[in-house]
Parts: sequence; C-alpha cells; structure tokens
Amino acid sequence: MSETQAAKILENHELSATQVQDIAGGGLCSAEEIVNITSSLIKSYENLVDFASHVMGRVAGES
Repeated sequence: MSETQAAKILENHELSATQVQDIAGGGLCSAEEIVNITSSLIKSYENLVDFASHVMGRVAGES
C-alpha cells in the first residue's frame, strides 16, 4: 500500500474527538465493570472446562 492510499484510508476513517478521548483513556471502566467482566470470563472458562470434560467422558464411553 502506498502512502497516498494509506492517507486516503485515514481521511475516510477519521476518529471523532470523543473516540480519540476514549482511546487516550477517557472512557475507562469502573471497578465494578471490571469485576463483572472478570466474573463473566471465569464463568465462561468454567463452562468450557465442563463442556470439554463432558465430551471427553462421552468419547471414553462414560454415560
């Protein structure tokens, strides 16, 4: 990609002042949001482990 092509892409996809502020740290998550996100990730991981265990059990012939 040439510099001219890159410049055209940037012109068409300019960020708004709000987006720049969010990227720069203006839209940080609260502590409660972080706790909720990590709790959700832990639950998703546990579900994945349970599912994998179930599949392995079925493949091994367990009922």
